[in-house]
Amino acid sequence: MSTYINRQRKQSTSADEPETDRTELSEVRQRLFNVYEYVRDEDAELYTEIDQWLRESVDVPAGSVGEAVKSRLREIKRGNKMRDHRGVDDPTDAFHDDCEGCPNYGVACPMVKGYRGTQTIKRILETARTDEQVVEQLSDLAIEEDCHIVLDELNEYEDSHANFLKTGYELNARANRVVSGPVSPTGADAEGVEAEFSESDSLPPDAEETVESTIEAVLSDEEDEDE
Repeated sequence: MSTYINRQRKQSTSADEPETDRTELSEVRQRLFNVYEYVRDEDAELYTEIDQWLRESVDVPAGSVGEAVKSRLREIKRGNKMRDHRGVDDPTDAFHDDCEGCPNYGVACPMVKGYRGTQTIKRILETARTDEQVVEQLSDLAIEEDCHIVLDELNEYEDSHANFLKTGYELNARANRVVSGPVSPTGADAEGVEAEFSESDSLPPDAEETVESTIEAVLSDEEDEDE
């Protein structure tokens, strides 16, 4: 097994990573780790695709969409008070340049300075059970507060992160089919399958005679009934 996979498995199963903190990305990555080496000899092309995905996944933020939004908000707060205050001639100087165009620009950012906004974000991230719920609820809040920063982050996350995860799931499904091997059709799936018989499948001579005599007896009985 490659050094890369061993290193990544060691990291992903570290005691410093509680089970409850595992993200969807880490789950998909772990699934691909489990089948990675098994497809090497069976499907070289698939092996290469999985290898590439795993390498790219190292550079993808492992956090959820909530972590991505919090990281973006921390970024715009860094070095900016995000509210008008003494010491600035122009109130907009207290804001991140990316906030330009927001109706709260130069006044006070409700997402990072308002009690309602900060507490609502905290509640959403603590109570939402899925990334879909986080996206939906944070989108509603961002629209209500006219925050294009959060909306842009949510859109970017869905476009890049979600598509990357989708590719990972597809690779995992393909790998599982390779590992499992072809499945023989059974039940309804077997309909329309033509059976092929070789000479070895034919009845032995004594059995053929028995069948023929039985058929003759049945036909004879039918003729007697007709008379």
